Amino acid sequence: MNGRICLLAAVLLGLFGGMGCGGSDDPPPQGPQVTVPGAPTQVAAVAGDSQVTVAWAAPANNGGSAILEYAVHVFSGEREVRVVPSPAFANQALISDLTNGTAYAFSVVAVNDRGRGAASTRTALVTPHVTPGAVSNLVAVPGNQEVVLTWEAADGKGMALTGYSITVQAEDAGAESQPVTVTVTETRATLVALTNGTAYSFTVVADNGHAQGPGSSVSATPFTTPGAPALTARGYSTRVSLRWTTEDTGGRPITGYLVTVYLNDEVLRTVETTELTLNVTGLLYSTTYHFTVVARNEAGWGTISERIASTLARSPSVPLNATCDTSSGNVTFAWEPPEFDYGYPVVEYRIATMLRGYYTAWYTTKLRYVLPEIPREGNPMRFSLVAQNAYGFGNSVEIYCYFDSLRP
Repeated sequence: MNGRICLLAAVLLGLFGGMGCGGSDDPPPQGPQVTVPGAPTQVAAVAGDSQVTVAWAAPANNGGSAILEYAVHVFSGEREVRVVPSPAFANQALISDLTNGTAYAFSVVAVNDRGRGAASTRTALVTPHVTPGAVSNLVAVPGNQEVVLTWEAADGKGMALTGYSITVQAEDAGAESQPVTVTVTETRATLVALTNGTAYSFTVVADNGHAQGPGSSVSATPFTTPGAPALTARGYSTRVSLRWTTEDTGGRPITGYLVTVYLNDEVLRTVETTELTLNVTGLLYSTTYHFTVVARNEAGWGTISERIASTLARSPSVPLNATCDTSSGNVTFAWEPPEFDYGYPVVEYRIATMLRGYYTAWYTTKLRYVLPEIPREGNPMRFSLVAQNAYGFGNSVEIYCYFDSLRP
């Protein structure tokens, strides 16, 4: 009896003693919770030929577990057309076998051992494309303030071309001149509003709407026939001297001139020359002639100058019917115009004599002139009367003036 009680006491003592040596009712501790990863960031796409390179940055939160791989989702419009896996260590993927000319968008998903995470924001649309080739046989034909360009079509390399861009630049215009670019859809273009005589470069590139090919260039200088020369004429006693200048050469060097001499509307003669002057001889006095000149360059004969008139230059003949009247106490001269002025009207008359040993002259534009009281140098006094035109003074006529009763 006593032995059983002792055994039970020993068991109970062992049980409670064990509880007192560290036993607890709290649950065991647990590790951090694992979730799917967050969305990759900084996703961007760069198009190439039938392919796109997609790049990204790892998610800021991997969900507590290492990234196992990425999945790149390819969209055409709203339709997903492909999912391309990429290893966990990669931060970009090359998506190939795409259709050039078709727009695509991309998003990236990270995957860990708990599954697929959130998809990144889609990229902007990008379009795979090729770069077209260069145009060939580019030819420039200059004209009047224009240049006509022709070429053979560039190789589109599987993509349709949308057109061509042409850049026009004056070669020697300086930094202030900006190039001008125009677009066309044909393999021919006419560039207008150009300056004759200015050299231009023209660069043509093919365009498929996504990329431009290498440029092909050619130079040309527009030109036309020369403008009208500025002609002047001056008559001399035996010739008419013609001179001219040509400001507008048409953009090409002048190679010659043609001078035409007219009498009324009749062509008397034509003279070709490379000079800027010509002396026309064999003309008649008191006859008005007309003259024109026209310049020629590579493009041909240009615009004819204004028709100008000229005559052989000669001083006028003597004044007619000159008289001297002293009845009033003054010396009054009167006369009539010369018979011939040779195409140069009289502009002035000169009356002259010797007074006290000095040559003295008076001038008038009238046909009558009254001298004030003058010393009488003999009786009669001798005077000379002469007419002047643009060429000079003509021959003089002598006039004798008698005073009081000493008249013939």
